[in-house]
Amino acid sequence: MSLSPSLDSLYLFAQPLSEMAESRALVAVREALEASDARRTVWVALSGGLDSVMLARLAARAVKDCPRRLRLVHVHHGLQAANDDFEQLARRLASRLGLPLSVRHLALAETALKSRGLEAAAREGRLAALSACLVAGDSLWLAQHQDDQAETLLLNALRGSGGRGLAAMPSERALAMGEASPGRARLLRPLLGISRDEIQTLASQQGLQAGRDWCEDPSNVDQQFDRNYLRHSVVPLLQARWPQAVASLARSAQQLQEEQSLLDELAAELLTKVQVTGAERLAQRQGQGQGLDPGLNQGLDQGREQETQLSLTELAGLSESRQRLVLRHLCQSRGWPVPPRGRLMSLQRLIATPPDSVAEVQWGNAEYAVSVRAWRGQLWWQVSDTVIEQSVCHRQGDNGYARSGRQPGERPSCEWDSEARKAWRALGRGEQHVAFTSRQPGDVLRVAGRGRRDIKRLLQEADIPPWQREQLRVARMNDGTVAGLWHPSRGWWLLASLTSQ
Repeated sequence: MSLSPSLDSLYLFAQPLSEMAESRALVAVREALEASDARRTVWVALSGGLDSVMLARLAARAVKDCPRRLRLVHVHHGLQAANDDFEQLARRLASRLGLPLSVRHLALAETALKSRGLEAAAREGRLAALSACLVAGDSLWLAQHQDDQAETLLLNALRGSGGRGLAAMPSERALAMGEASPGRARLLRPLLGISRDEIQTLASQQGLQAGRDWCEDPSNVDQQFDRNYLRHSVVPLLQARWPQAVASLARSAQQLQEEQSLLDELAAELLTKVQVTGAERLAQRQGQGQGLDPGLNQGLDQGREQETQLSLTELAGLSESRQRLVLRHLCQSRGWPVPPRGRLMSLQRLIATPPDSVAEVQWGNAEYAVSVRAWRGQLWWQVSDTVIEQSVCHRQGDNGYARSGRQPGERPSCEWDSEARKAWRALGRGEQHVAFTSRQPGDVLRVAGRGRRDIKRLLQEADIPPWQREQLRVARMNDGTVAGLWHPSRGWWLLASLTSQ
């Protein structure tokens, strides 16, 4: 779809940036620019709607007073014919403002649309496309304003969200980027304290007009979408009764953000208290007199530092509300799905009455599967990017517990064989007379100072959980004797040639 003639000539109508009057919006944008790193790039997301067009114009005006590397970025969603108009408008505006523009075309996967819904999938896909432009230290600006903030609070309240959801959108947060560009950028919303009315008034003062200087998204009037229903039907009623409703809701969100920040600090302190470190695991085994080589053990636990284990004893010493706080914080701080309330209660039952054998609670979303097991006084967390299959979860009654011999996202055994072989080579050992296989019934290993020891007993002493023991690989000599034990979390931690006498 091509642009109309009036839209082609948009640059003839808007007033020059130099004539832009001082306003609260311009002050907010200028302050955001001043706070940015002068060595990095500020990217302004330009959808083509009024809000993003005004943010781009404000940024282009402010950069004259505060020089920065400023770029525009537009995402073509490919969801409607009008998206072509949005892209052409973005190109025209970038040319008028004298700013470079990057255009990203988005192709939403059918699975994402089905699992997340159109609104969520489009929002997440757009943010991912925008993030792909950034390098560490850059800033990405979005044009959400005070009315958007009030709508977000109402939406989350109607969904039954807690304090974090009611805090709505932060004005600034860290933004993780893709593997191609490791590090973090900053996501900012400079107009979050500015109302929609102020933005429209500023646009009118600048001589901007709908359909000529910005595009109206046809989907914004479709009230089958919850946000549009709130915007067009609910919020006007609230403002008719309480004229300051939008400002008051946004102010409540800001206060909740401050309170949530304090809760996050408390949760982080509690998590540090209940989390089991590699050094603590090593001390526990040494205190049990397990007779493994201390040097090897030290290297082992350094390789396991990324494992997440929480002490059941420490968790049980917390109030139930603090338990829920720390469990939610663990997931939120690492980008994992937060357990639904039913699963959260199941986790708390595990804490209150740990079972004698392994018990498991599972949940997930479209991106991750989480499995938490109680074993040997600890909660063991495992997260996979493979969604848990329903056939794997064998629930026991209604308590949310599940047991399974299969791990979410379990890797094929041939991969463990290959990794064990690579690690063996790294030790400088030959492969001519050795095979790398899974353990067999009756396998033993000769341990220094202890003689022949059953491998099952050695796995127990090494604190390798039952659900991870299938990953074990042994170095088997031609005569059938076992020359060493390898596990992905441990490497070759026991070698017969080093421990036998």
